Amino acid sequence: MRHIICVALMMSTSVLATMAQEQQTQPLMPGEKPKPTKYVAVEEQKEHLVFFQGFTLSVDGYGPVAMMVSDYGTLEGALRLNLKNTFFPIIEAGVGKCSKDDFNTKVSYKTRAPFGRIGIDFNMLKDKFQSNRLYLGARYGISIFQYDIADPAQTDPIWGGSKPFSMKSIDCTSHWAELVFGVEVKIFRNFHMGWAVRYKREIASTKSDFAKPNCIPGYGYTTNSTCWGGTYSLIFDLNWGMKKSHKRGVNMEIRDIPQKEEPAQAEDDSQTIIETENGTEEEQPEE
Repeated sequence: MRHIICVALMMSTSVLATMAQEQQTQPLMPGEKPKPTKYVAVEEQKEHLVFFQGFTLSVDGYGPVAMMVSDYGTLEGALRLNLKNTFFPIIEAGVGKCSKDDFNTKVSYKTRAPFGRIGIDFNMLKDKFQSNRLYLGARYGISIFQYDIADPAQTDPIWGGSKPFSMKSIDCTSHWAELVFGVEVKIFRNFHMGWAVRYKREIASTKSDFAKPNCIPGYGYTTNSTCWGGTYSLIFDLNWGMKKSHKRGVNMEIRDIPQKEEPAQAEDDSQTIIETENGTEEEQPEE
């Protein structure tokens, strides 16, 4: 009999605890007050970009190919700083070469000289922690060069006769501006590849009494006041792995965590029946 009563008590306690847990997870009824909560300080980890990320070295692969298959081409490279993987001050330098003979006029033009550009690129991607980049930039370019121009003998249609024209080492200084749009993609470890499209506009060039330069090293042909160009670069990114830095335990965030309630214990008013020596039974509360 005693064992039966103990089992019944355990079952009733389990049922009441289950009911209490279900009540705790049920949504609040209209007019019902929320259960008390407690606030604890939680340690938060924040990360930010290091200001100086390193620098990159790049060489253009398109210019040498153009030099071999066309009248004009370049050999150039660039040094670029990386500031927070967002801003990229850049210096570009190289040598431009042009050797052209006009098919119609038979006029020949030759030049070979160094050039330089300075500017800045801006990474437009929102996630600055990744290695790929989509950038927009601007350049200022300058070239101090000499060019040769020659015109074969042509007959004067009115007075007759002919005389060739040839001028060598004509001095010239040219300035221009560029707007650059480009993409860079990581291919292996610190190596990237990228291409860029350049919109160029001539600012000023030294005027000559003989002829205007037909091609400016680093700029291109001067047929119009503007021209288009492009580069396809192999890039080596020297960033030493400094992508992000961490701050721990500086800022503490307060979060609202529901207070855990212990399962409700059912009040046990049951009594245990114990037999006395006289054969009578009396009821005593079970401890």
